[in-house]
Amino acid sequence: MFRTGHWYHFITAGFFLLFGGFLLIFNPEFKGINAGIFGTVLILWGLFRGLNGYLLLRRKKREESQ
Repeated sequence: MFRTGHWYHFITAGFFLLFGGFLLIFNPEFKGINAGIFGTVLILWGLFRGLNGYLLLRRKKREESQ
């Protein structure tokens, strides 16, 4: 099974947050896709990825201290 680390989650969270912010700020025209809603979903997904990365980092530090 492919295991991802906390850096993977932080990098992808940053990508989703930046791209979602871009969609909210510039609001480009897509055929049939509301850029505001899509940007909001991407930002929420980026926050979720960042939280997962933080929890993985916290678990790793806790395991190393034991």
